[in-house]
Amino acid sequence: MKNELVFKIGDIKQYFYCPRIVYFNYLMPRFRPVTYKMEEGKLRQSEQEKLEKRRTVARFDLFSGEAVSKVEKQFNVRLYSEELGLSGMLDMLLIMEDEAIPVDFKDGSFARGEIVALHHKYQLIGYGLLVEACLRKKATRGFIHSIEEGKAKSVFFSEGAKMFLRGKIRKMHEMIINEILPLPTLHNVRCRECEFNPVCRG
Repeated sequence: MKNELVFKIGDIKQYFYCPRIVYFNYLMPRFRPVTYKMEEGKLRQSEQEKLEKRRTVARFDLFSGEAVSKVEKQFNVRLYSEELGLSGMLDMLLIMEDEAIPVDFKDGSFARGEIVALHHKYQLIGYGLLVEACLRKKATRGFIHSIEEGKAKSVFFSEGAKMFLRGKIRKMHEMIINEILPLPTLHNVRCRECEFNPVCRG
C-alpha cells in the first residue's frame, strides 16, 4: 500500500516521547525553531563518523567467531520505504552475510542503567524495519552508541515489537491525515523545555 505521507525516522522517537510533538510539527511546521542543541548534535555526529571510520567493530561483541574483516561498515545510509511511509538516514550500518545491524549515534543520555528509553528503542527498531525493506536482509538487533560515553547498548528487535511499531506508524498517519489531536505525554516533566508548550498547554 502506498503512503502519500512519509514520516522521518525521528518522528517515531518524538511520537513515543510525546505524540503531540509530531502533530504540531506537521500541522504547525513554522512554529518550531531550530535550536542550538540540534545544530550542536549534528556537528558532534559528524565528528563521531570520522572516528568510527578508523575503529574496528570488535567492541560491539557481535560475531561469535565470525571474522571482523567480513563485516562491512556503511555511514549515512539513506533508507526509504513507500509501504511503511517512512524514511531516514542511518548513522552507521553493519552488513554481514546473513543480517544487517543498524547503529544510531546519540549525543547525550538515552538510557537509565541498562534500560534504553522507549522512544530511542522504537526509533532504532524503525531503522530495523527500513533496513529489512530496503536491503532484503533480516534485522533482529541494533545498537545505540553514546558519543559522550563511547559505549554502545544493544536492542533486540522481536517480531512482536516490529508489529507493534507498524501499528503505531499507521496511527501516526491517521493522526496527521485526519488532524486528530492526540493526548499529551503523561510525563509532565518533558513539557518544561518543549518549544510547543505555549500552544499545547496554553
